[in-house]
Amino acid sequence: MDRAKVTLRRLVARQLERQVQRLVRERKLKVVAVTGSVGKTSTKLAIATLLRQKYRVLAHEGNFNSEIGLPLSVFELDVPATLTSPLAWMKVLRRVNAKMKGEYPYDVLVLELGADAAGDIQKFMRYLRPNVGVVTAIAPVHLEQFGSIEAIANEKMALAAGSRAVLLNAEDARVMTEAKKLEAPVQTYGMAKGEVHWDELKRAKDGTLGGVLILNDGEVKAQTQLIGRHGLATLAAAAAVAEELGLTPSEIKAGVEAVAPFAGRMRVLAGINTSTIIDDTYNASPPAVLAALETLGELPGRHIAILGNMNELGSYSQKGHREVGAGAGKLDVLVTIGGFANKYLVAGAVAAGLKPEQIHTFMSPYAAGAYVQSIIKKGDVVLAKGSQNGVFAEEAIAPLLANQAQRKQLVRQGSRWQAQKRAQFVDAPVSPGP
Repeated sequence: MDRAKVTLRRLVARQLERQVQRLVRERKLKVVAVTGSVGKTSTKLAIATLLRQKYRVLAHEGNFNSEIGLPLSVFELDVPATLTSPLAWMKVLRRVNAKMKGEYPYDVLVLELGADAAGDIQKFMRYLRPNVGVVTAIAPVHLEQFGSIEAIANEKMALAAGSRAVLLNAEDARVMTEAKKLEAPVQTYGMAKGEVHWDELKRAKDGTLGGVLILNDGEVKAQTQLIGRHGLATLAAAAAVAEELGLTPSEIKAGVEAVAPFAGRMRVLAGINTSTIIDDTYNASPPAVLAALETLGELPGRHIAILGNMNELGSYSQKGHREVGAGAGKLDVLVTIGGFANKYLVAGAVAAGLKPEQIHTFMSPYAAGAYVQSIIKKGDVVLAKGSQNGVFAEEAIAPLLANQAQRKQLVRQGSRWQAQKRAQFVDAPVSPGP
């Protein structure tokens, strides 16, 4: 992009930032911002679900690391197709001005701040000072862009440093180490640790978890719709934010019980031959895969895992795949997708005791799915998880669904994604089905 285009983009970004500041100030909006290496989207959406028990909440499905995308999302506008056209940007700014003059239909903004490179979070903090800033985890995700875990930590904790109230995951060691550097008071949450956490957990017959949610002021008994214990930390974070923003225990209980698994995030679907599918295909990192495997191991039935490459781990990639493989050592069947998974994840699983005949490797999610389809039996539980490009593990579970109409509930099913999959895999079908 030449200098004139860069200058235009920066001018537009500064104007949008000023408008967001003005909007928050004049409408007295509450702002909750979430960042972290894993669990951002689920935490954001859980927070939004709880806060809707009391407030009108804006929360988008995706995350933003663009200095243009985030402020436009606050005004519910899309980035124009032609980024370099002054006329297109003039139209956008006119629409922003029109929205500033009209009624704004929200009381709370729940924002997910992504960081693919150093400085991404800091640029948001130029104009945002969240009422609550939430940091979910610090892990070697996007390590190839950042170069070191210390750089990732600095980036994520920039949100905590710039927020009025700080909420941190008590069960993430790196987050808690970084917390010692903060001057502001810190509140913590977790599945079993932290000021807001769960106690007396029990698994219902349908696999969902319930228990007593310990709050800062009191407690509530709740039966969730989630099967993964790591998902309970997300609910604890949402409850802590809700309590900070004035929700009552009864409102928090209602919100917690209303949170359903989000697409591609530990969502349970009915499989063929009376099997059970756990769709966790949105993305993958070593901590998230290990947590999903732990949940799989707690459920009755033969355990099958379809695990794909974990992208963007940089120098940590070999070690991270081996660590996940070690966590897969008690599976009945391991199916892998992609070069790193086929080599290093498998090596970790073999070292952990899995036999070669229990392991099946593929380079395509379609081939992996076809294999599992050929062996799946009544009572099997199948977990699928992997990164996006080169993996797309959602396509491995598509043929395993008992009701093919549920395919639309899988992630990345739009025409643009399907075209990308056809470009990457020669065995991708021309038409993906329902």
